[in-house]
Formats: sequence, C-alpha cells, structure tokens
Amino acid sequence: MKSILYIEDNLENKLLIRRLLRAAGYQVYEADDGLEGIEMATRHKPDLIIMDINLPGMDGYEATTKIKAIPGVSQVPIVALTAYAMKGDREKSLAAGCDGYLQKPIDPDTFVATIEQYLYGHRETILPDQQLHYLKEYSQHLVSRLEEKIRELQKKNEELESKTRQMEETYIGIIASLTRAIEQKHPSTAGHSERVTRYALAIGDAIGLSKRDLKVLRRAAILHDVGKIVIELSAIDKPGELAEEEWLMVRRHPEIGAKILEPLSFLYREIEIIRNHHERPDGKGYPRGLTGEELDVLTGILTVADAFDAMTSTRAYKTAMSIEESITHLEESRNTQFIPEVVDTFVKLLRSGELDVILQTKRQM
Repeated sequence: MKSILYIEDNLENKLLIRRLLRAAGYQVYEADDGLEGIEMATRHKPDLIIMDINLPGMDGYEATTKIKAIPGVSQVPIVALTAYAMKGDREKSLAAGCDGYLQKPIDPDTFVATIEQYLYGHRETILPDQQLHYLKEYSQHLVSRLEEKIRELQKKNEELESKTRQMEETYIGIIASLTRAIEQKHPSTAGHSERVTRYALAIGDAIGLSKRDLKVLRRAAILHDVGKIVIELSAIDKPGELAEEEWLMVRRHPEIGAKILEPLSFLYREIEIIRNHHERPDGKGYPRGLTGEELDVLTGILTVADAFDAMTSTRAYKTAMSIEESITHLEESRNTQFIPEVVDTFVKLLRSGELDVILQTKRQM
C-alpha cells in the first residue's frame, strides 16, 4: 500500500483529503505544521507529500526545502497546496523544491486522479530564468526568516538570563539576610559582611579583576560567614579563651558554609572561596591547611578584607587595632597569612584615603 503524508493545519481540509485518499486505498499520515511534517517524512518515508504552503511557524516553502535535503526522502514528490494564491506563488513553490502546485478549494471528483499523476512521475517545471529569479527571491525570504529567528532566540535568551539572574539574586538575598541577622545579635559583628564586601570589591577593582570575577567576589564576600549559623552565640563574644570544642566549632564554619550553599550549583566558584577564606599561604590555615599555590587571588582578597575588619573591630576578647597597627600586621604577614599582591594593593588603598568612607561608617556604629 502506497503512503501519502499530508501536512496541513486546517482540520476541515484534513478530514476531506483524508477521506478521499483512504477511499482510494492509500495509507495517510498527517502533520499539523512544518516541523512535525519534517519529522514524519523522515520517519515514514512516504511515497508522496502534499504540502500546505500557509503553515504556522515554518511555512511550506521552508519545510519543502528541508525535506528535499533529507537522505532517503529527497526524491519523494511534493505537491504544494494553497488557498491564498498570489502571483508568483506557483513559481516560488517549484523553486523551493515542490514538484507540483494545486489551489484550494479542491475538486473531490478529480483530486485523487490529479495527485496520482505526481505519484507516478509527472513533474511541473518552470523556465530557467524564472527559476533563477524565484530562487533569489526565495533565498532572500529564507535569510529574512533566519534573521527573525535569531532575533527571537536572542530575545528569549536575554529574558531567560534576566529571570535566572533574578532568581540567583533572590536566593543570595535570602541567605545574606540570615547572615545579617546573626551579625546583628552582636554589636561587635554588626555590618561585618557588608564592610568586608566593600573592602574586597575595592581591592578587586584596584587589581583589575574582570566584571565576572568581581561579581563572584561580591557574592562570596556577602555570604562568607553563613557557616557561623552553627556556632553557639556564647562562643562568638566569649571574653576568655575558647574551649577546645568551641574552637573546633569556629574552625568548621567555612566548611559548613560551603555545605549550606552546595545545592546552589551556580555558586560553585563562590563556594570554593568561602570554604578557603581562612586558609593561609604558609599552610597553617583551616579547615584544610592549603598552601599558597592552592589559593587563588579572589580567596586571597576575601581573606585580607575579612581579617582587616576583624582586626579593626572591638570584640569581647580584644580591643580594636588602629588602622596603622592593622597595616603593620598585614605587612608583617605577607607570604605567611596573606597573599603579598593583595596586601600591597589594600595598604595602598588605605593610605590613599579611598576607603575612608567605609572606615567612617564603621566608626559611627
């Protein structure tokens, strides 16, 4: 039994032609649009295809061209069928690859016989000059369609990226709010993450980090102490020396912060920075004792920013260092506790007065 694929989006036309073809003994496959038609042609390899020209999305011209490029289907005759005939449509259909051209409404008494002519070898032709003219016109049509599709994809990608960014920032905002709530419980740590973020971004900008790296650094700085959720509140502001159990809990907070954020896979770089922000180039940091070669510059920036804010803050167990005392400690700890390039950049910023606004805000708290 020979088969015919009918690509048509109009239900009434489908019902009529299906009835006529089946009554004549043909197996009928149907598709609602060009994309489905291409898939059906590839799968079933029919003996003939009837193609409506005015299809939704991909029109019949484009679907014809694509089907004619499919191995094993390229020789299948395609008959164009249209209800809205305009001057040049026949020639355009043949230039696109159709082998015949019919107009709606069809005549039920002659339709099957007409189709069978194409099924058994009849092919319509156009003059070479006409074919060249309409091929050029059709090529321009395809280029316009391609440009339109590219614009649509670009718009959709931009919308998707915008929504993704909004979702990411929402997640970060929720977690950052939790971190701020923890800090606000203790006057000595209030505003810590915000100041660390501002210091870190100032260093990153001075070093010349890319916009992408600055974004990663900002997120890591905002969230760097989220692991302190597990630390007993009494241990944070304990005036005396921490017990061994309390000290172990404090040392675990970078790893716990990383674990909390692991389900947010888009933060994979930030997670590593947070996990490593208490590591040291000399290998004496925690939680893993990494060395200089294993620490990137973003981690080094966060380490310096975090340490400086801690040094210049009064805690229950210590008084705040002055700016000069903190600078001395930073410079003495180059290569051991801190990455030298980061220390040098930060000290230069401090001495230039570029960070005075942040420091002044801290004094007012």
